[in-house]
Amino acid sequence: MRRAFRRFFRGTEFKEVDLTTRVKTQPMGLDQTAKGARQRAELAIKEGEADFGVGVEAGIIRLAQEDAEGGFFLNVQIAAVVDSSGRLSFGSSSGFPIPTKFVSLIGFEQAELDKYAHELTGAKKIREEDGVVYHLSKGRLSRVEMTEQCVSMALVPWLNRKTFGLV
Repeated sequence: MRRAFRRFFRGTEFKEVDLTTRVKTQPMGLDQTAKGARQRAELAIKEGEADFGVGVEAGIIRLAQEDAEGGFFLNVQIAAVVDSSGRLSFGSSSGFPIPTKFVSLIGFEQAELDKYAHELTGAKKIREEDGVVYHLSKGRLSRVEMTEQCVSMALVPWLNRKTFGLV
C-alpha cells in the first residue's frame, strides 16, 4: 500500500490503524468485500486524522455458476480510498481461483481462507506478505502486489481530478 501511495504522491507519511477487531472477517461476495474495504477506509481516516484513509479487504466472489458444483470463485482484493472531504473511490486487484471445496468449507465454518492455506498450497508456512496467492502462483504474485494493484487503481481519480470531479 505504501509503495502505491508513494508512486502517486511523493513525500507521503503513513500512520497505521489496527482495525482487525472491528470489521467482518472473510467476506463472501463483492458487496461484502467492498463494504469491508469502505468501513476500514472510513475508520482509518477518522482515527488517523489524515488526508486519506485506505481500507483493503480480500474477499471471495462468485464469478460464474457454470458447473453443477456451485460455480467458479475468485479471491480478489478491493481497496477503498476516502479523502478528508469524504470523496470515495474503489479499486480491485487481479483475482485468483479458489476451489469450490474450500469456498464451501469457509462458508460452513465461517473461517478465513488462511485457515486452509496449508491444505490448499502444501506450504508449511505462509508469510503475511506472500499470502496464499504466492504459493498457488509458484512465486509469481504476492499478497503485497495484489494490495498495490487495488490501492493504485483506487487512486486513479486523484490523478485525474477533473475527469472524476475532484476539483
